Amino acid sequence: MSINRWKLLSMPVVLLGVAAPMLVNCGAEIPGAGGLAVPDAVKEAADAAGGCDEFGRGDIKALSFKGDAKADGKVKAFLQASYDINKVTVEMEQGLIASCSELGKNLGMSGGDLKAEAGGGKGAEKVCGAVAAKIQGIMKANADAKLAVEFDPPKCYADVEGMAQCLDQCGSPIEPGKLEASCEGGEISGKCDAQCKGKCTVDAGAQCNGTCKASCSGKCEANFKGTCGGKCDGKCDGKNTSGECKGTCEGKCDAKAEGTCGGTCEGSCSATCEMKAAANCQGSCSGGCSAQVKEPKCSGDFKPPQVDPSCQQTCANRAAASAKCDPANVRITANGKVNSDINKLIGALNKSLPTIVKLQMGAGPKLKVGAEAVVRGADGLIQASSDLGGKALACIKAGAEATTRATSSIDVNVKASVSVSASASGKVGGS
Repeated sequence: MSINRWKLLSMPVVLLGVAAPMLVNCGAEIPGAGGLAVPDAVKEAADAAGGCDEFGRGDIKALSFKGDAKADGKVKAFLQASYDINKVTVEMEQGLIASCSELGKNLGMSGGDLKAEAGGGKGAEKVCGAVAAKIQGIMKANADAKLAVEFDPPKCYADVEGMAQCLDQCGSPIEPGKLEASCEGGEISGKCDAQCKGKCTVDAGAQCNGTCKASCSGKCEANFKGTCGGKCDGKCDGKNTSGECKGTCEGKCDAKAEGTCGGTCEGSCSATCEMKAAANCQGSCSGGCSAQVKEPKCSGDFKPPQVDPSCQQTCANRAAASAKCDPANVRITANGKVNSDINKLIGALNKSLPTIVKLQMGAGPKLKVGAEAVVRGADGLIQASSDLGGKALACIKAGAEATTRATSSIDVNVKASVSVSASASGKVGGS
């Protein structure tokens, strides 16, 4: 059963269960490769090849193996997928450290707690853990207030061009005219330099004049709840003589809105903003373009018909590394005795939590599935590639080891992001 929405109302939140894959076979295990095992003779050949420095440098094209060209292509496709996953895992942690650090600074934190180098998820664990503790402290100090945090899982997209290049490299290119039919359970979208016939979606922070299901900074036409710098058409917990709402407005805000908007937002949206199709779409166009879509992406599973199954699997794993996810739609509401500290917390969360939840529910789990599949695929690839020589086996071994380490790092990153969203949920000051 798919979950369309998580509503966090109490502490603690159940953390995502994560564990490194274990692949059992006969023969000697590769150290650090999650139990991946190869026959002793194969391991000896890989060791004798003296490693695979090209993999560490990301110079996959420089590799040249003996024997069958098709097998050579499959090994290189596997290595590129492994390298990409490891590279993106590091970038993911760097982004999470930056998001948690931004949140901490907006809450008044400073110093070494907000600084760390990415490495195995430990940097994100340090910074996000410190920020989560800060949020918990604010909640305990305001025990008569309650926060409710809702967020929708972010939409993620596969890089169509990257997938096509990978299949080409693997020796199983997509047949002409099969691009649109290859996006299962989703649709193709991308840049449209002509008439966008469907929907135009702009990224978080861009100028919005459409539907925003998260925090709107500007003017909200309907279903608003938050701080309003103008007239509040609805319920307000305090007004001044000019008619402006000094506290929380529930209804419609005509200016300088800062809160959750359930209708049309004119300003900036903390998540993606969906607008009607127009001749000039500055974001991503879906539903049709009068010209060829540039930088196409698929919101479902990209499965081209009539391609080699092993190439499809390898390239799908690689696509997990290049997948882009929208920031999550996050909605935060407060009840009870809400003061300036709680409003400050809500404002800070509205700015940073969409990106943090994106990793928690979108990019992290998607990348982990790809990483686990890469490690599983190494076992069969070793058996099928023994004729390519010891160098090929050494490179497969290096890729499997690195990707297993990446899997563990992803686990730590996801747990770090969960700690922040969990600390912001439920009864303030609750245990």
